Amino acid sequence: MRNLMIIAMMGWGLVWSLSKTLIEYGAPEQIAAIRFGIVSLCFLPIMFIFRIPFACPRQAIVPTILTGALNALYSYLMYAGMPYGDAGNAGVITEVLAPIMAAFLWSVYRKYRLGVRERFGFALGVLSGAFLLNVFGDWRAMFSLFHVIYLLAALDWAFLMITSRLATESINAIALNFYSSLITFALLSPSLMLSPSAQIFSAPLEFWVYLAIVAVFCTVFSTTIFYRALFVLGVVEGGIYALLVPIFALFFAWILLDEVPHYYTIIGGAMAVGSIYIINYLGRK
Repeated sequence: MRNLMIIAMMGWGLVWSLSKTLIEYGAPEQIAAIRFGIVSLCFLPIMFIFRIPFACPRQAIVPTILTGALNALYSYLMYAGMPYGDAGNAGVITEVLAPIMAAFLWSVYRKYRLGVRERFGFALGVLSGAFLLNVFGDWRAMFSLFHVIYLLAALDWAFLMITSRLATESINAIALNFYSSLITFALLSPSLMLSPSAQIFSAPLEFWVYLAIVAVFCTVFSTTIFYRALFVLGVVEGGIYALLVPIFALFFAWILLDEVPHYYTIIGGAMAVGSIYIINYLGRK
């Protein structure tokens, strides 16, 4: 299971580099719609194999709908920002700032009183964000369209983590992923009919291969393995593997796109990983 978990985190890191290529063939909402249409279909046999009930309890309906809507917005932002910067940098900003934001928002929602370690972790997280946005090198860079988009994406993903946490109190995590993917497809699919779609449907084979990898391997496989690992290994050990995602995002961007990581991205990413570890694994259990 540990080896599978590493492969799964490689999938989550790979999605950023492949998305940089996908955006060349269509609009962000179109690519996201097709991707999550495929994801929804792929989750169907998984739910049958693991005998996961399709029923959505009444108390999970609202957070499930919110999770789907937030996922649709996140997917749009993920692709929309690609033309304005490096895929690896986008992956690091989103993957490491979202858990820090989510932990802070969750502590406010639950009215937790932060301990010393958690306060230090959040302070380190703020500092890491400053490095990731290159505030110390050029403070105006934080207002660039690229950084604004992926800060919004990280904030959106933070809220999504909270709504999905509330939903999984009553519904299986895989079922939640199925319904959130279906909702994402439903919200974005009108773009395939209302806006020019000839370009994306006439895209070369390379596009469809990359899209299949993003949908089947990077999304369905990685997500299923992740939740299975949380069950087998436990939340703490299983969750630690998620810290590998920004590393893989930078690695694949370097290998596939020739993107050389900026020094401030590496420093900020390392500090953010430390912040996540302190908040989630050394702080309140």
